[in-house]
Amino acid sequence: MTSESRAPWRVSLVVMLAVGVAAALFAASLRYRVEQRNRRVAVVVDYAEVARLATASGVPIADTLFHLKRVGVTGVAVTEDTVQDLVDTGRADVSASGAMTVLQLRDAATFERVSANLRMRGMTVAHETTPSDIPTVLLWAAAPRSGSAEQAAGYVRFLASYPAVRTVGVGLPPDAVATVRSAGLTCVARISNFAGATRLTMTQVLSAIRASRVEAVICTGTEVLGHYGAAKEAAEAFESAGVLWGQVEFGKQKGDDRLARALDSRYVRVHSISEGEMGTLSEDDAVDRFVRAARERNIRMIYVRLVTFAGSDSVERNVRYIGRIVKGMGRGGLIRPGDPKPFEATGAPVWAFGLAGMAAGSLAAWLALSVLPCAGRRWLWWALLVPLVCAAAACAGESGRRVVALLAAIAAPTLACLPLVRMIHSEDATERRQPLLHAVRSLIEATLVTSLGIATVVGLLASRPFMLKTTQFLGIKAAHALPIAIIAILLVTGLPDPGEALDKVRARMASRAQAFLGQPVLVWAMALGLIILVALMLAVARTGNEPGVGVSGMELRARALLDAALPIRPRTKEFLLGHPAWILAIGLAAMGRRRWAAPLAVIAAIGQVSVLNTFCHIHTPLVLSAMRVAVGLALGAALGAMAIAIVARLARGRAEPSPSSTG
Repeated sequence: MTSESRAPWRVSLVVMLAVGVAAALFAASLRYRVEQRNRRVAVVVDYAEVARLATASGVPIADTLFHLKRVGVTGVAVTEDTVQDLVDTGRADVSASGAMTVLQLRDAATFERVSANLRMRGMTVAHETTPSDIPTVLLWAAAPRSGSAEQAAGYVRFLASYPAVRTVGVGLPPDAVATVRSAGLTCVARISNFAGATRLTMTQVLSAIRASRVEAVICTGTEVLGHYGAAKEAAEAFESAGVLWGQVEFGKQKGDDRLARALDSRYVRVHSISEGEMGTLSEDDAVDRFVRAARERNIRMIYVRLVTFAGSDSVERNVRYIGRIVKGMGRGGLIRPGDPKPFEATGAPVWAFGLAGMAAGSLAAWLALSVLPCAGRRWLWWALLVPLVCAAAACAGESGRRVVALLAAIAAPTLACLPLVRMIHSEDATERRQPLLHAVRSLIEATLVTSLGIATVVGLLASRPFMLKTTQFLGIKAAHALPIAIIAILLVTGLPDPGEALDKVRARMASRAQAFLGQPVLVWAMALGLIILVALMLAVARTGNEPGVGVSGMELRARALLDAALPIRPRTKEFLLGHPAWILAIGLAAMGRRRWAAPLAVIAAIGQVSVLNTFCHIHTPLVLSAMRVAVGLALGAALGAMAIAIVARLARGRAEPSPSSTG
C-alpha cells in the first residue's frame, strides 16, 4: 500500500463517494425507466406535399396516403388556411383600398368557418344585412345572402390593409383533415401565432382544433403561439385544450424556449429538414439525419419532407425513402413508429440529488488533495467541507445541480488521467513487463474512474427538462478544456507526494517548469506541438450546442460508414484519438520512452473527457450512450494495441536501448 493510499482523507471521501454514486445511480435508473416507457416516434409527412405527389403521379391522395402508411407513416401535417390561401385557391375574392380590405367568400361553409375562426382569435364580428355602412369595430362580416351561386355567400371587412391581414389564419381545411382521418392517420395541425393572443383566444383556437380530432400542433412561421409575452397563457391553453405542442429542433422559432419552460417540458421535440435544405442533401444524408434524431436525441416526431415529385415511380421512391428511415430508427428495437407522447417526469427525489452532489464534491476534493500539497489537518476542509457544500448546492435547485455537475465533469476525467502522469514521471517505468497488457488494463481502470463522474452527472441531471434540452449541461467547453489543461501542466510539474512540505513541492515544481521551458526546441518538436495544439483547439471548438467549427463532408461520409458497420457509431475523439494515445503513451512510458509519452498523454486525456461528455448530452438515451462508449473503448484499445505493436517491432529492429533518463 502506498503512502497516498494511507492518506487519512481517503476513507472519508471513499465513503461519501460510494454513498453519493449509489444515490446518483438510483436517480439515473428513474430516468432510464422513463426512457424505456417512451420509445414511439411519430413519422409525419406534409399534406401539401402528399397532394402534390398524388397530382404528379396520377395516384389519388387517399391511395398515396395508404402506401405511405404501409411503410410506417403515422401522421400528416395539415396547415391552416390563411386569407391569402382563400384568395389564391379561388374560394374568395379580395378588394382593398388603403386601410380597408373586403373579403368576398364564395360559399356559405367557408364563410361560416372564416367568421368562427376570426371570432376565436378575438376579432369583433358584427353581422349586418348589407355591407353599406363601415362599422366602428375591427372587423365585421355580412350575413350570408340567398341567391344564385355566382353571388357571394358573405363578406368580411377588415379595418386594415391587405398586407396586414393576408396571413391571418382562418382554420384548418376540413376536406384535408377528413382525408387524413379516413386514411387512419393522425392529423397534426400547423397554425401560426396571431396578434392579440390571450389565454381565452388561444384556448378557443386550440379547442376547435382538438374538436377536429387533431392531437398535436406545430407552429408555423418564425414564432410560436403566444410569443411576445404570453408564453404562460399559451402553455395553459395547450393543456386546457388537451393538445400536444411540437417544438421544432433547430427551428429557432421566437419564444419556443419560453413556451417550453412554461409547459414544464410537457411537449414533444420535432426534427425536420427545411425545403431549402432538402435540395442540398442526398437521400442518404436525409435518412441519416432523421434516424439519428429519433434514436439519439429524444426526438419523438420526425417531419419528413418528400424527396421527389417527378417520374412515374415517384410514389414508390418516396415509399422506399420513408421505409429506410423507419427501418433505421427501429434497428436494435430501440424505436418504433407510433403516436408521440411527452416524457414523464423522472420523479427523482431531492435527497438523491443532494447525495449525488456530495459525490461530485468528493471527486473535486479528491482531485484537489491529489494535486495540491495539504499539510497537517488542512485536508479536513477539502474532504468534508467541499462535499457538504456541493450537496447543499444540489439540493438548492436546478442551477445548483448544473454547477455541481460541471465540477464533477472536470474532476472525474482529470482524476482518471493522474495514473498516466505518475507513470510517466516514475523512475521504475522501464522495469514494467508486458506493456500492452498494462496499457489496456490502465485504460479500463481510468474509464472506471471516469464512470464515477458519469454516474454523478447523470444522477444530478436526471430530470425531464434536461432530457428535452429545455435546460442543458452547463459549461461544456470548460468541461473539455480544463481537464486537458490540468493534465498538461501536471505532466510538466509532476504530482506532489502525500504529506510533502509545501515549500519543497513549490521548489520542485518550479525547477521542473524552469527545466521544461529552458529546453531547446527542434523544428520537428515545434511542428508536433503546433499540430497537437490545433487538434486540441478544434476538439474544444467543436463542442457545445453551437459549435464554432462544422463537420466536413469527408467526416460525414466516414460517420455514415461507421453507422452502417457498427451497432452504434463511437465518437472519433475516443476511438481514433484518445484511447489509442492512452495505450501508446503507457506502452512508451513502460519502455522508457517518456519524451514521446508526455505529448501522447495530453491527447489521451481527450478520450476520457469525451467519454464523460457523451453522458452530458442528457437528451441522448442512456443505453445508446453506454453502447457508444463501449464500442469506442473496444475499437480504441484495438487501434492502440496495433500502434504499440508496430512501435515495439520498430524498436527491436533498430536494436536501440531504452533511454530511461530521456524524460
